[in-house]
Amino acid sequence: MGHLWYINYPLVGEKDKYLQIATTRPETIPGDTAVAVNPKDERYGALVGKKVLLPTTNREIPIIADDYVDLVFGTGAVKITPAHDPNDYEMGIRQHLENITVIGLDGKMTKEAGKYAGQDRYEVPQEYCGRLG
Repeated sequence: MGHLWYINYPLVGEKDKYLQIATTRPETIPGDTAVAVNPKDERYGALVGKKVLLPTTNREIPIIADDYVDLVFGTGAVKITPAHDPNDYEMGIRQHLENITVIGLDGKMTKEAGKYAGQDRYEVPQEYCGRLG
């Protein structure tokens, strides 16, 4: 496992409130299609069904519950990027999530990554993670 990045995803319609996630793959944030929490996690039960704002593109994504989420890893809230992770892909199938490919076969960010399109995947986290956490 690599470095763990902690990033705040603003709650839609709730001023100055956010859901903090932990990830080892910040370069895939523009491709997130949900944030997942474990349904047994009492910290987040009231958030399931609400939405967060994707910090890199300002796209709204849902907060969902899935048993796959580890209650004790990171913050207990995980970003879901079905196009870039096999476990997220499986969750995406279960939860009917969209697949958004944001890293091309050449290692560059795709047009779906918005303003990060064309940049190397390893340069992108340094550009935005310092501002998001």
